[in-house]
Amino acid sequence: MNASDQNNFFTCPEFLTMERTIIDEFVDCTRECCIEVDTCVKALNKQGGQEYIHRMFRSMHSLKGNCQMVGLAPLNALMHRVEEIFSRLRAHPEQYFPELGEFLLLATDEIEQLLTELISEGVGDEHRRARLALVCDNLQKSTVNGLKVEHFRAAIEALGGRATDKGDAQKNERVELPLPPDLALMQQWSSYIDNLSIFRKNRSTQTAQLTEALNQAVGQIVDPVQLQAAALMHDMGMAFIPHAIFNKEGHLSREEQRIIQEHVRIGHQMLQRFSGWDEAARMVLDHHESYDGTGYPNRLSGEQIHPGARILAIVDTFCSITTERSDRSYKKSLLSAISEINANIEVQFDPKLVNAFNDVVRGLMMKQN
Repeated sequence: MNASDQNNFFTCPEFLTMERTIIDEFVDCTRECCIEVDTCVKALNKQGGQEYIHRMFRSMHSLKGNCQMVGLAPLNALMHRVEEIFSRLRAHPEQYFPELGEFLLLATDEIEQLLTELISEGVGDEHRRARLALVCDNLQKSTVNGLKVEHFRAAIEALGGRATDKGDAQKNERVELPLPPDLALMQQWSSYIDNLSIFRKNRSTQTAQLTEALNQAVGQIVDPVQLQAAALMHDMGMAFIPHAIFNKEGHLSREEQRIIQEHVRIGHQMLQRFSGWDEAARMVLDHHESYDGTGYPNRLSGEQIHPGARILAIVDTFCSITTERSDRSYKKSLLSAISEINANIEVQFDPKLVNAFNDVVRGLMMKQN
């Protein structure tokens, strides 16, 4: 986007990078506020009492506060201008007339449409935002000595005409944020897990690369895309483990071990919620099973364990050994790590896969030379 284009649009990175659930909740609250304004204007046009002015003020003030809370500075500034005009009506409710209500509906319509545009496109129309700001500024000046119909008629015309009617159908509409492809979303989530600890930097990416290399070395015995998903998601359940346990140095109690072990079930369930990732889900569930049947969660052994999980178990252990940890001030060498894995053949790991992994690690060692 060049400098000229930037002048045509506004954005708000602080808001757009928030969690989807927060944005969805904000959109719902905004719609509810706008519908309440619509309801109050209709009641006032039918000689409704002063209570509707107070209800409308609460809704508009709530919308302004919500904009401020989520960091929507461009729309918060607009709501502040609209609210200042409305405060004059609160001070003189007897001066209400339909054109004033029509302006308030148009203003909230504009703000809602700018919000929808910002969420769906990542940018909003700066010309429309600036136009509403200018109309409000002009109204503030012209209404200093009282609210007059002609001033609000001019404001309505400047904003392009009548506001839309807000029915129950619109209340149920939602702004849908674009959802990235499954693997892109998994990659994003795995980076969040890696950032939970300084000792996990790029751990998920390394795991995915090594599982792919081992799978290729044994003739691609599992679907590579399913394996990639499992590699990215295998530790996703760790996000739900208390940090005091996740980062604990030293011995874990039996209860703490049980809590840690739940991460495989959580990751398995998350993948099952996606469509078409059943194989990856099974790999995640099985990746802490041991070849001799002493692992968890189901104490499977040998060929009962999904082959992708057997691959993942070797690579996960290798990455854990070669990564700095809070209880170890240095990284173990590749040779030390593979020696430790070889020592657990037929106990923790599939011997055929370990033999193949020896060749994979040998290739890594040669690249380092």
